[in-house]
Amino acid sequence: MAAFFPDISRASRERPLNRRTELQRRGENRNLELLISEALRRASTRLEWPVAGVLMRPVQVVRPHELRDDHWIAWAAVQASNSHFDSAFFAPDLAWLVSTVRDDVEVALMEDGGELVGFFPFLRSPSGMALPVAGRLSEFQGPITGRGLEWDLVDLIQKARLQAWYFDHLPPAQLGYVAHGWSTIDSPFADLSRGFEAYDAELRQRGQTVAQVRRKERKLAREVGPLRFEMHTTDKQAFDFLLAWKSDQYERTRRLQIFNYPWTGRLLDAVRRHQSDRFAGVMSALYAGDQLAAVHLGIRTRQVLHIWFPTYTRALEQYSPGLILLLHLAEQAVVDGIRRIDFGTGDERYKQQFKSGDIQLLVGGVDFRLACASIRRGWHSVNQWVRRSPYREYLEIPINATRKYRQRLAFR
Repeated sequence: MAAFFPDISRASRERPLNRRTELQRRGENRNLELLISEALRRASTRLEWPVAGVLMRPVQVVRPHELRDDHWIAWAAVQASNSHFDSAFFAPDLAWLVSTVRDDVEVALMEDGGELVGFFPFLRSPSGMALPVAGRLSEFQGPITGRGLEWDLVDLIQKARLQAWYFDHLPPAQLGYVAHGWSTIDSPFADLSRGFEAYDAELRQRGQTVAQVRRKERKLAREVGPLRFEMHTTDKQAFDFLLAWKSDQYERTRRLQIFNYPWTGRLLDAVRRHQSDRFAGVMSALYAGDQLAAVHLGIRTRQVLHIWFPTYTRALEQYSPGLILLLHLAEQAVVDGIRRIDFGTGDERYKQQFKSGDIQLLVGGVDFRLACASIRRGWHSVNQWVRRSPYREYLEIPINATRKYRQRLAFR
């Protein structure tokens, strides 16, 4: 992999990262709530609403293998210049890795005055829709652009020769994006910018979760065996356990068996092997004695780690080994320079227990097929209404009945 990006690391270091603290991010999120509410109030019900004053610029669509070294270098530099895109899901490495297991990855190169100023990686569906570059495995998505750049999404999608693009994890990095949003969704994160001790104290002030996990940790060590944590292991057996345990979880919870789609397993295998200073797979493992108790595969940039595929053995579930691993992971992450852990969207209990705050993401889309646009937005409105209803448990029955079908379409 290093042969494909020989100079990206050096180029990225030459550009200032211009990072914000998480407290600043949370303050900006509060301002975004007002901005988004106002934009959504004023927005037309039609998705093809252009942003006034945004100049039309050239867009070139290429396959990843057609990108030159200077393209990859520019991509890494643009990502590093804008903290909206500090997640590993925006890294050029991930797009390349996906392209090694799928043949439908494309990248729209966004130019301004002859200079590359943005990159939009996506999967092109047979119907001409843009899908996230890692499909439904993507937990952040969208064009990667420099700070202060405004770009008309309608123009981008049209010049990329796409019929539509729907997003549900888009950072509101540009005012123009807000015009195409239908609502927002919260993505919880853990703030490690002040160190693990400060984060641990924050959690303890909010409740008994940490104390309970620590008690179970001591009990696990006492009853099963001494604990050993590895921040990153290359053990293939641990990876095989991860796939098996996640598959069992999907079966028990009646969710789609995503590993039935061969590209997903191949991608995770490629990610865990990939190591660079700007993007790396992180496969963490917790052992009790000689027994693997929990394992997690995530992805990281220099300062942000994303919780991606956490799992544990059911034989030890009474000890909460997954939560024990999470605490060890956060503690070691600080040592390794991580300032934020993203948990991704979702209502899993541990995300609410261990979060410091939320990053707001946009849900919406651009679609030149008016009938499809109306249907999709109507479906979204129904979902939002159901989630707010006191009868949600019953109203979600027909929606959940179609979940596997919709997931199959997403993983094809």
